Amino acid sequence: MLFPSAFIIEFYTGSFKYKFHPLNIMGRIAVYLEKPFYSFSNKFISGILYNIFTVFTISVIFSVVSFLFINISPLLFYVFSVYILASFLSAGGLRHESLKIYNLLKNGGIKSAGKNLRSLAGRDGENLNSSEISRAVVESVSENTGDGIGSVVFYFTAGIISVLILQYYAQKHIQVSPVVFSGVLFAAIYKTANLLDSLIGYKNKKYEKFGKFSARLDDVLNFIPFRITAFFMLLSVFILSIAFNKSKKAYNIKDAVLSFIKFRKSHPSPNGGQLESITAGALKIKLGGVNYYGGVESKRPVIGFENYGFVDIRNIIDAVTIMELASILIIIFYAAITACAASV
Repeated sequence: MLFPSAFIIEFYTGSFKYKFHPLNIMGRIAVYLEKPFYSFSNKFISGILYNIFTVFTISVIFSVVSFLFINISPLLFYVFSVYILASFLSAGGLRHESLKIYNLLKNGGIKSAGKNLRSLAGRDGENLNSSEISRAVVESVSENTGDGIGSVVFYFTAGIISVLILQYYAQKHIQVSPVVFSGVLFAAIYKTANLLDSLIGYKNKKYEKFGKFSARLDDVLNFIPFRITAFFMLLSVFILSIAFNKSKKAYNIKDAVLSFIKFRKSHPSPNGGQLESITAGALKIKLGGVNYYGGVESKRPVIGFENYGFVDIRNIIDAVTIMELASILIIIFYAAITACAASV
């Protein structure tokens, strides 16, 4: 029940922002460690060492704090673990930030919406029109369904199952604390690697070599969980297509599948297109195109068939709905897996 609890807590508190959020602390550690490693002459090798050392440092800090809580009280450790895992999830945060931009656009606040876009999509939004801002939101919601939900829960489950397997073959009684610790540690390692990609995994002059390993590591770690997430996104579109069959808000499962087959590889990363292609087909909209990051132009292939339209602000609500249902299905799936593994 740990990560279902974490999911529910984050869903209703994801809008809260505070200075000492675990991801903020991890980010500060990563930024602090970057300076000495970036000074090395061989940027690619130093980038690898920086990744390894940063992941190791954050893992050690998490482990030390966890063992302190375990020794004080198992219940306190459990609460701490739920808190950490909730901070790694992003369904509630995605929903809040997306709807904030949607409401700004709906009320004509295009400039304010553009300024708020950077916190959600990490791209320049000051000079974008309503459709382009909406496209950025829809793309961000789609892709973050993977690394903000699917991948986090995947690695948490992998950590739990790894300990359960070891304890099974060692024929030892299953202790709850090490099982939970392993799950959250795996999630923390993944989230650190994912965070490093967001910090230095850019193809610009400064990070082209130094951040190359970060970008490739993130791609590798997301490869399997993104494809599992894609299945549940398709399943959520199928359910929504039945639920809204008689309304004007149609989610097209046929187009979602066709778009997934054709456009899932039409993305700079091997994973992002897996999810964006489903949303594009489900809503019959075109994603991809030209984006700007820190004033630098980034051209991406268009995802979506020629007869698809441009993104409308209403598609933000549609994309959030798909994300929410897919997230619930993902949580149920992995909860069932861990329950079955624990009962063996």
